[in-house]
Amino acid sequence: MHERKVHLDGRELTIREGRVELGDVLFDATNPRIQFQLDTSLSDEVPTQEQLGFALVVGNDSYVKLRENIETNGGIVNPIWIAPTGDAYLVIEGNTRLQVYLDLRERYPNDDKWKSIPVFLLPQMYSRNEINFIRLEAHLFGTTPWDAYEKARELYRLNEEEDYSIERLARMTKLTPSDIRSSIQAYRDMGEYYLSRFSDPGEHQKFSYFVEFRKNADLKRLVKEGRLNIVDFCTWVGEGKFGRGEDVRRLGAVLRDDQARQALIDYDFETALEQLAQVDPAATSPLFDKIRDVSAGIRKMPFSETEGIRRGQEPAKVALLEHLAETVNAFLASLKDRSAN
Repeated sequence: MHERKVHLDGRELTIREGRVELGDVLFDATNPRIQFQLDTSLSDEVPTQEQLGFALVVGNDSYVKLRENIETNGGIVNPIWIAPTGDAYLVIEGNTRLQVYLDLRERYPNDDKWKSIPVFLLPQMYSRNEINFIRLEAHLFGTTPWDAYEKARELYRLNEEEDYSIERLARMTKLTPSDIRSSIQAYRDMGEYYLSRFSDPGEHQKFSYFVEFRKNADLKRLVKEGRLNIVDFCTWVGEGKFGRGEDVRRLGAVLRDDQARQALIDYDFETALEQLAQVDPAATSPLFDKIRDVSAGIRKMPFSETEGIRRGQEPAKVALLEHLAETVNAFLASLKDRSAN
């Protein structure tokens, strides 16, 4: 190995770069991709290295593609980060790539290039801040990004366990404090209320539903009014009521209509929207949604703008409003003519 100097979290460190035998490297059980599987496991036993490796693969849709890319390239481009721990080394960043090497060593037992892996080795004296910095750099902005659930879990861990403030996380991640709070709360919701009931490997892919739930102002009002709670929401998500996370953005409108709400409970979100459309066409029609927005915009037009139009200072706006009125009146007249015939 050879030495090189790097800057981590504002501190200059001397690290070593080289290759390490696979048998000397251990998976990190706190890795977010591993932790999801441990979060949903019914076993209290300490997982083996083989189980940790399996946790990196199951439910990871990008694993096969990553393995194929590394196999085709003949190795990884970016070394993994490791730190000394007793007589071995612990992966700081690069658990999935280590598992790829283990798979390829088993597939090609006589090929020496899969028996060791390129590494950046931290010195004996390193800090948790430097480890956290490496992980965030690699997985929030780097070449191996975590998915939304994994990112949220790391933000939650740093906030709850490492005592990183929301403001500090915002500076480190370039995310807004509001987004960080929503992600942390969504992760907490999923862990406390959802995964204990719905624990299939792919359930973390529904994390965006919980982010939308926490970010949506209309849903916050419904929770405050006592017309929505996290337990019911988890039930609807787990039962497959929603087709995609974006559906949650329109959940408020469904829940405010009693018949649409019942359709959601009895069937699914699409059926609920169809029921709602009978009293609110904007629920399913982008055109009528825009018409409603235009009507609301005209009603809420600022006084100064209204006065400018009234005084003749905005002829182009008058022309556009007249054109809108002519279009609507002509369409309504055509409907009356059709009904008369």
